[in-house]
Amino acid sequence: MTAQALYRKWRSQTFEEVVGQEHVALTLRNALRDGHISHAYLFTGPRGTGKTSMARILAKAINCLAADPAARPCNACRICVAITEGRQLDLIEIDAASNRGIDEIRDLREKIGFRPTEARFKVYIIDEVHMLTKEAFNALLKTLEEPPPHAVFVLATTEPDRVPETVRSRCQRFDFRRIPTAEIAAHLAEILAREGSRAEPEALTAIARRATGSMRDAVSLLDQLLSYGDEVLTLQRVESVLGLVDAQAIGQLVDCLARNDAAGGLTLLNRLVAEGVELGQLVDQIIAYLRAVLFARLAHAPELLDLPQDVAQTVARQAAGWSPAGLLHALQEFTEARNALRDQIPGVPQLPIELAFLRSAAGTADAQSARSEPVVQPAAVAAAAPAADKSVARPAHQPAAAPAVAQSGPPAAAPHQPAAGPGEVGLRQAVQAHWERFVAAAGKRCGVKVQAALRSVKELDVVGDTIVLRFSHAFARDLVNQAENRSQVEALWEEMLKTRAPVRCALLGEALAPTGATSGQAAARPPSDDELFLNDARNLGAVVTRLG
Repeated sequence: MTAQALYRKWRSQTFEEVVGQEHVALTLRNALRDGHISHAYLFTGPRGTGKTSMARILAKAINCLAADPAARPCNACRICVAITEGRQLDLIEIDAASNRGIDEIRDLREKIGFRPTEARFKVYIIDEVHMLTKEAFNALLKTLEEPPPHAVFVLATTEPDRVPETVRSRCQRFDFRRIPTAEIAAHLAEILAREGSRAEPEALTAIARRATGSMRDAVSLLDQLLSYGDEVLTLQRVESVLGLVDAQAIGQLVDCLARNDAAGGLTLLNRLVAEGVELGQLVDQIIAYLRAVLFARLAHAPELLDLPQDVAQTVARQAAGWSPAGLLHALQEFTEARNALRDQIPGVPQLPIELAFLRSAAGTADAQSARSEPVVQPAAVAAAAPAADKSVARPAHQPAAAPAVAQSGPPAAAPHQPAAGPGEVGLRQAVQAHWERFVAAAGKRCGVKVQAALRSVKELDVVGDTIVLRFSHAFARDLVNQAENRSQVEALWEEMLKTRAPVRCALLGEALAPTGATSGQAAARPPSDDELFLNDARNLGAVVTRLG
């Protein structure tokens, strides 16, 4: 006989046993005590947080035979026992993921009119209700509008926005929250005590963090780890089985990032890969760690991060030496690397992580030297900057030495700038600090062609209140300078800088045309895909020859 899974063996059987959802349990208990039973409930929240367990407990409570409503469910009467054992015919559970069509809902409507065989109420639990088709929802809506007095519906979903408003409005909604790490760890310790097993507290905390708020996931992971038969479940075993990386190693990697120590960082990364670390988990931990540093830097409340004491101290130390702009840049790079891991390169699957590290290190060095805040209005920066300060972030690399896609920092500032007032200095610093985020956002706002053209910008300048973009090729300049594209670019800058900033486009070394004039062939046709491809090839060093 196969052993019963722990998450089924220790499924909550009373309202009090559902961990982390006291607000839901209290409301339902009070409603049952006062006899206010709704005909339809909507339970929403992340997976594994107790929605289905709470629905079954509710089904037992409204049908329990105990005389005292406050004692329901008693888990001793024949109704409660039958529901616990899964043999109560008046409790109907439907998985909408596999029974999502109108035929299944029509069958429900045909049978719902029959009275319960044994219990007071027929209880219909429809799990993952958002998976129903539009036609099925329409059929269900009619039943929810005019349900028979002996029927109660409990709809459960992880995506409430996909449930039509007409259905949601006919249900009492309860939102289940992610369960805090400490509560999950405490519950795992209670299960271990009942099972006669032992574990290090750090091991249970690591399992709870990996579960990301899902009690079911945490108990399933614990079940898997107990199968190794260790006398005491250790943190080392948890990290080994789950592919976790020691937090101290992540801290060392972040230190290398802050120092722009490419050799040390790449060596550490490849050592972790050689030890068999799961790449996706590695990037997830790096992102979570950087987010903790950013949180400590901005909120100055490390106690809210749910970190071990030694790790929290390291995070606080690192936060003091980083600028928010550098942290934001690193977070963006590693988030993009997480997506790039899906298309792994044979032989070097860790390449996206290495590139993210190198780009983050270069961009962080620029941001650290500028010490720019990421979301600062230019006026505030101008007020804090002396009028004689003309410092700008240095270019991350020589543009001709690598393709545009490898660019890791903002373009260079225009050389030989005339004396600038404090307003220009502040605006220039803000533009430099926001450049990478601006180009990333331009893909969705302006389209990939405009985004590709913006990546060929070699110099940024500010003249008065105008942002000047200098391109290496005329066709990229002309594409951005088209009226519609330039309008979108200006609107995006206005959103990021919180102030209006017109945009001018010019070639490297080209004098600015008078206001209102167009640059070059701005009014001409936009560049074709072939022209964009040829330009990228030239940037990579290719020699293009026209034949015929």
